[in-house]
Amino acid sequence: MSELTENQRFHLLLADIAMAAAIRGCNSSFTLDGDYTPGTLRDTWLAATSDDGLKKRVMALANAGFASLQGVPAEQITKAATAYGIPVDDTLAQEIAGHFSAKREAVLRYRR
Repeated sequence: MSELTENQRFHLLLADIAMAAAIRGCNSSFTLDGDYTPGTLRDTWLAATSDDGLKKRVMALANAGFASLQGVPAEQITKAATAYGIPVDDTLAQEIAGHFSAKREAVLRYRR
């Protein structure tokens, strides 16, 4: 697989944080074995889960969580990542928050 772009990596990290929160929020449990790679949490959990109703609930919550995480400050990203076992340090969280902030600003400037 080719190297992820910064944009792809940031999206996958936030998606994994949101997915982990959604899994826990639906009273399900899941542990990722081996080395963490951005994006593997979602794919591995979906492959390991046979309950279609649970999959739909988790995906709906994860999508909402992902959208919400795009607008939070770096401190909240770090806190959420730590709570759900996703390796995001303060520096990376700053980069992620800055990335999504810049995207929001670009849209606002374009619409004016």
